[in-house]
Amino acid sequence: MKKKSLNLNEMLLGIDIGGTFTDAIAYSNNQIIVAKVPSNPIDPAESIFSAIEALKISAEPAKFFHSTTLVTNMLLEKKGADTGFITNEGMRDILHIARHKRPLNYAIKQEISQQHHPPVPRKWRLTVPERISKNGEVIIPLDHEAVLKAVRKLIKQGVKAIAIGFLHSYRSNQHELTVKKIVEETDPKIFVCISSEVSSRFREYERFITTAWNARVAPAAGNYLEKIVNKIKLIWPNTPLTMMTSNGGLEEVHSPQTNLSDGKLDIKQTPIRLAISGPAAAGNAVVKVSSDLKLPNLVGLDVGGTSSDIVVVRDGRLNESPMEEREIGGYPLQTPMLDLNTIGAGGGSLVQIDEYGVLHVGPQSAGAEPGPACYKRGGQLPTVTDAAVIAGRLPKEIKLGGNLSIYPELSEKVFHGQFSNSKREIHSLALDILALAESEIALAIRERTVARGINPKEMSLVAAGGAGPLLACGVAETLELSEVIIPPKPGLLAAWGLLVAPERREGAATVLEILEQLSSSDLDQYRKIAFDNLSQSPPQHAELNYICSMRYLGQGFEVEIPLVLNDSIGDLSERFHNAHKNEYGFNNIESSIEWVEIRAIWEISAKNFKFEISSRLKHSKKITVVWERDKKNKNMIKRECKIIQRESMMIGTKIIGPAILAESDTTIYIPTGWVANFIDGGYLKINFFRNE
Repeated sequence: MKKKSLNLNEMLLGIDIGGTFTDAIAYSNNQIIVAKVPSNPIDPAESIFSAIEALKISAEPAKFFHSTTLVTNMLLEKKGADTGFITNEGMRDILHIARHKRPLNYAIKQEISQQHHPPVPRKWRLTVPERISKNGEVIIPLDHEAVLKAVRKLIKQGVKAIAIGFLHSYRSNQHELTVKKIVEETDPKIFVCISSEVSSRFREYERFITTAWNARVAPAAGNYLEKIVNKIKLIWPNTPLTMMTSNGGLEEVHSPQTNLSDGKLDIKQTPIRLAISGPAAAGNAVVKVSSDLKLPNLVGLDVGGTSSDIVVVRDGRLNESPMEEREIGGYPLQTPMLDLNTIGAGGGSLVQIDEYGVLHVGPQSAGAEPGPACYKRGGQLPTVTDAAVIAGRLPKEIKLGGNLSIYPELSEKVFHGQFSNSKREIHSLALDILALAESEIALAIRERTVARGINPKEMSLVAAGGAGPLLACGVAETLELSEVIIPPKPGLLAAWGLLVAPERREGAATVLEILEQLSSSDLDQYRKIAFDNLSQSPPQHAELNYICSMRYLGQGFEVEIPLVLNDSIGDLSERFHNAHKNEYGFNNIESSIEWVEIRAIWEISAKNFKFEISSRLKHSKKITVVWERDKKNKNMIKRECKIIQRESMMIGTKIIGPAILAESDTTIYIPTGWVANFIDGGYLKINFFRNE
């Protein structure tokens, strides 16, 4: 097939680095070209330039958007620079003690991340005399000599980064700023960050551990970003690097020589805001689907080689995760994050049977190298992808990524080797593995829907990623959903989600006041503090909004409500009572309301666009075989199955399952009992239409 050239006027480039593949998409005037290359786990930045080379674009993009799992993986793998931590006397062990929570209440032995894998070991956690009150008043002056002694000790011990966190610094950060200056003057090569700049919120443990992890990941993240910036400037001098942050917004990375006009921090100083960069990009793509198809409520499923990302869109919007649920690798992170869920189940997830004969899928993955056995790259263990090959969903007649051949005999070989003691027939075993993977994904979706009072049966499932369309209908059946949506270029969901994402910044201020005791001038004051804490001042054309977090006095966590211009105290009170009732089913109008926090958020929406969808291939149909389970008696059935190139389909095309739709970036499986329709915008709508 001849490669399509782009109209290079105002070209946008989006590249997402996943655990297994790196996806790239270039767009201009409704035209796109795409590329998918293996990720480089040793040097992730090189994956970007491999993808750019694969795109074969000849002109300089107007904008380059990027999302990465670098910070995510460092948190999950407990890696990063040797880091020191300076805090108040008496607070040395707060990173260890945390909230006294045990993930498994009744387990005698269990791994607790902050205790077994603290971001800062105890020997590098030092204290100094200092204390500021909850009102921002100095109770104990900062001991400068003690600070200098602590800094010198940490540097002598070889730390590469230092985090600073003092009690109540969200009220007054003068002491944190002083310590930061002392560190910079003592050794300018040491990365240093302070909790009031990483997160100007109360809850000292969450603020401190977020700051500690920010310091730990910063040297690697900073080197990574600077490498990309410097290399991009060599080939495209005028193209800025713009990163997807965890709140779903885009933020430009500045070169080391750039001084921000308003004195705000660059993303290199607060890389913890990249914690869920990749999944956030995919979330924006699901919002685009919601807008295009006029479907306000969707469940998004992006299944890659290593993991699956789940997002829920309600009323056409993505919500931020509740503060108490912002956690990665067992560590709570006090940074703005979209409400997403990631589980360790993907196409490359390893499959095994334990000593009791129980099947397990993931969380270990074959990764990009060697990958599943069927890739013929040296994989020696069975994966979910190998199970799909044996079940017939990935026949040898198709090419993965447009050029990667499939070797079914290798999948069968590793299955026979791994499951030699199993009495199950190999095709039956493969179906069981696929059903298990689908069930694990369905369970994660229930946690994001049913557990929050949302009925998933009233929603459509948007399936994407390299493996999502293979498993989507099975997941939908498990959840009793009747509709699956496959967007254009589903294997590159995060990449094209970058192109439709808004530019967004946030700033927060802790309030901790009884609402009824405040005045209108207090509202203005706290609104100004939140505005001043924005990581970058808003451009004139940005939309600016304020969100308040409130709770009944004595509650542990908050409900969010908007603060609009000219609101009175009474307006906020009424809005909170109504929001609390909607969230929890009751309110208590007699109880005092505690105003906990205010956030300022500005946003600039991306330009709307659509893909140019047209038939580029002559329609052809091949026949293969797939194995399925009879829905009534669960017996295994061997069926003839059509193989169709998705690129050959025209608007209005209807396909009755079983069928396999092959395209350059993914493979779509339509089981028996489902029918697919190719609709406007290049979307594929798959509906359950009958029982067997």
